[in-house]
Amino acid sequence: MRLTLVHPCIGRRAGDRSYILTWQMEPLPPALIAGITPKDVDVRFYDDRMEEIPFDEPTDLVALSVETYTARRAYQIASEYRKRRVPVVMGGFHASLCPDEVGRHAESVVVGEAEALWPEVIDDYRHGRPRKLYRQEGRTSLAGASPNRRIFRGKRYLGVGLIEAGRGCHFKCDFCAVQTVFNATQTRRPVDEILAEIEAIRHEKKLIFFVDDNITSNLAQAKELFRALIPLKVRWVSQASINVAHDEELLDLLERSGCMGVLIGFETLNPDNLRAMNKTFNTMRGGYQEAKRAERSTRGRASCAGPRTRSTGRTVSCSATTS
Repeated sequence: MRLTLVHPCIGRRAGDRSYILTWQMEPLPPALIAGITPKDVDVRFYDDRMEEIPFDEPTDLVALSVETYTARRAYQIASEYRKRRVPVVMGGFHASLCPDEVGRHAESVVVGEAEALWPEVIDDYRHGRPRKLYRQEGRTSLAGASPNRRIFRGKRYLGVGLIEAGRGCHFKCDFCAVQTVFNATQTRRPVDEILAEIEAIRHEKKLIFFVDDNITSNLAQAKELFRALIPLKVRWVSQASINVAHDEELLDLLERSGCMGVLIGFETLNPDNLRAMNKTFNTMRGGYQEAKRAERSTRGRASCAGPRTRSTGRTVSCSATTS
């Protein structure tokens, strides 16, 4: 069986190749799908951001992970393959949020996390019995799911290694698709699997980007990971929530583990707006001012720059795009 994975770009104008660049980060979703695909399947991967897609190349099945901002382009790609009578499977956040819409452009739609569903999808297509909808109810374990980065060979990406330590977030911010899809829960990978993945790529990646929606959603598990990172002496960045600023032990572990920065969403400085979007935890313990003051008193210095909060070693940079 031949499987083609495609990572769609945001969009393109007909006949215009000027958008194609060579500096993007490696896309993690297709590598994860490749990693859980049975070994006897011939997997090929094309990154629509940086190369032409060979639509006429023989294949038995095409799979795309779709975000809302890539949906239009994903539908264009799917149309090209379906014209050639090649079936298309779509998953990802947009497919989970809008399965009926996505289903108009694909033979099958995967709703929810794919780890437990994907082998079944492949087996169904092997035997000519595909279903229109595959739905994962509840959360699935991330243990044992490792990305297959061999699909990136020969492509020019930034020297940043994307790794997923956990998926989801326990907060319930009203505007956030993450809490909608994962029902305000988080699952995490075993620490030993995360460390093994880091060891496998650290010789070629100068910086690790933990793509977690909120790497500190579970503070105890976050601290366990950061302690394990200390001996590796890696440099890493991620995304976190503002409660990190109020935990002295966590701040110390961030620095010692090699953290170069964490993005923290302020969203707004207006407390009424925070209540309206169900993000009142940003006002905890005195809100932004106290968070910044805690940094000044415990880390010795602070500066302000950029649209979000960034903890960099013993410096924290704080600002916000407000609404």
